[in-house]
Amino acid sequence: MSGNNSKLHPRAVYLRNLLIAHVTGRNVNESDYHKLRHYFMGLAETCQILPSLVVEHEDLSGLWHSMRYNYASHEDRKAYVVDEFQIFLDQIAPAGNEDKDSVGSGYPKIDNKKLHQVWSDSLDLIAKSPDTATEQMKLLVENLCYQLLKHLKVVPDPQQHNVSALVTLTERSLLLSPGNKFHLVVQKLVTSCGETLGAIDSFTIDCASITTDHVSNQRKDEALVLVNLYASLASLLLSTWQVREMLKEGNTQR
Repeated sequence: MSGNNSKLHPRAVYLRNLLIAHVTGRNVNESDYHKLRHYFMGLAETCQILPSLVVEHEDLSGLWHSMRYNYASHEDRKAYVVDEFQIFLDQIAPAGNEDKDSVGSGYPKIDNKKLHQVWSDSLDLIAKSPDTATEQMKLLVENLCYQLLKHLKVVPDPQQHNVSALVTLTERSLLLSPGNKFHLVVQKLVTSCGETLGAIDSFTIDCASITTDHVSNQRKDEALVLVNLYASLASLLLSTWQVREMLKEGNTQR
């Protein structure tokens, strides 16, 4: 593809995350949707491969009405948007990002560098679109879970694709037998993962019960906390996997 994919791909990821935030009931910047839709439809490189849900809906209200009856839950709507964008994001991925270990959803293999890059991007995005920033970090956690489960040869239930179910399954799958080296380290890391997930759930519930006249600032404050909590959770999961890899390397060297 002749276009500048280093610019196309992050814009497409932002568009996807914006749509996910919208169809799961959160506030987004609708003008960004119009600008990005016009941008991608006007490019020869992308106009023919742009997801149909973008091509067919000129505004977000139309998209919402078309999905609310066909997809009953937030998770079903999110899964639909992710699937719709998968091929598009793969086709416009920048050169050098085509990773055989890619697990979909528009992200290449997640390592420490990728984690900190998405974390930084999400923090920068909070001022403009707090809900989209939160969704971007949440999606990274989900994608990391799929990546680790793939390595562990564990197949998640396709009906249980919410972040809580994925993190719980990943935690259990990462646990080592009590007699193994690093067992206590992994156990403590996994316990911290569960505690962080619990903190996210509690914080989200508490925020939903708060009413304020400063909605905009309140959302930004909430997004800052959630972005950092999701990043901490991803860091714990990734660290747990790295400890397991250390154990594997140690065994092969004996």
